[in-house]
Amino acid sequence: MAFLKYEDVVITLGNEKVFADSAGLNVDASVAESRNVYGEIERYAPTNGLIGGLSFECYMTGAIPAYLNMTGIPDSDTKNGTFGGLAFTDAYARSYNLQIEPYSPVRISAALDFYSALTSDISASSSSPTDLSYWKNQYAHGIRSYVLGTPSNINNTLTVAYSVSAERRPIYLAGETTPTRVTKEAVEINMSIRGDNIGDLLLISGNHAEITCHLLDMNTNTTLDKLRCSGQITRQELSISSQNYLNGVISVRQVFQ
Repeated sequence: MAFLKYEDVVITLGNEKVFADSAGLNVDASVAESRNVYGEIERYAPTNGLIGGLSFECYMTGAIPAYLNMTGIPDSDTKNGTFGGLAFTDAYARSYNLQIEPYSPVRISAALDFYSALTSDISASSSSPTDLSYWKNQYAHGIRSYVLGTPSNINNTLTVAYSVSAERRPIYLAGETTPTRVTKEAVEINMSIRGDNIGDLLLISGNHAEITCHLLDMNTNTTLDKLRCSGQITRQELSISSQNYLNGVISVRQVFQ
């Protein structure tokens, strides 16, 4: 098999193509040796099902994709997908994060898990990876994004970091090698805001915060998505460096499930 160039490799999730600039795919088998009475290894036996992962970084060219939704009911929209001539089924979102900075497009880093063996993607040879007709010509940008909510005394926002994560646990039936379902547990939302101060001084129980970050399209100034975090401020920071200004950071944690 010849080496594939970057522009010839495309990620698909369901019917969507991911506008990614880096990606990785892995699958792991959990095995343990089986020994006879003499201590000799006779074979290796599985101790769990296959666990695979897809990770990628992409530009935010619309709303956060439905397959990354970990806070809704029902669970995130699981997707079959392909990458590098290989196919996988029923991928579940495990985490994603993004950062909003001045004069920079917003990029999403995402990780998904799947619990089945990889197969060859017979449609790979007929796809057109360099066809960008699927691109919406929209992208979120730091220059068009802003933060609202409480505490309202943190002004002049410099950067925003936002992440959502969940733990996944596959449930297997006897005699089956693929899970009958995959649970979603310990869902958390975390948001950190860097600005010109830290707001009210932190209490022992944390300070409540209700924050919404509005992400707008660079070209049309329309809202692409809103990132919300309603929880407790768990950390405050102040920092300064030579020839610079005093910066404050607050970190907010919301336990969603």
